Amino acid sequence: MKIATEQASADREKAQLEATQNREQVLRKEKAESDEATRKREQLYVEHELKRQKVLIDANTTLQQEKLKADMHREIANLEASERREAEFQQLQEKERERARDAQLKLRELAAQDLKDRVHLERELVRQQQQNLLLHKQREIVRLERQADKNLFQQRQASSGRPDPRRP
Repeated sequence: MKIATEQASADREKAQLEATQNREQVLRKEKAESDEATRKREQLYVEHELKRQKVLIDANTTLQQEKLKADMHREIANLEASERREAEFQQLQEKERERARDAQLKLRELAAQDLKDRVHLERELVRQQQQNLLLHKQREIVRLERQADKNLFQQRQASSGRPDPRRP
């Protein structure tokens, strides 16, 4: 019996050893499966995180590109508006220069017309003065002719001896 107990004890120990080895093998298998699952979870998490980071980077890049486009369009619009304002300012300046030229031309025309009118009035004045002088000279001539006729008449009368009927 001792042998049987020893045999039983040995069988038990063997069974315990096999059970322990089976448990260890199962634990190792479970640990390996658990480690594999953990590794897969971590890998999935890393892949997911990488995808999320890539999406964020892509979204940020797209946002920056859109912002740059918007800034560029705004700058272009500002430049075009500035060019339009400059062109309008140039047009206004040109119109002002044209108005100034027109005003100068009108002033010159008015000055020329005034000068022409003045020359005409001066000529008219000279003509009237000449006419007045001519009339004055004609009157003087007529007066002198009368005086000469009177003197001649008086001389004739004096030479003929008759008194002047007009003298008292």
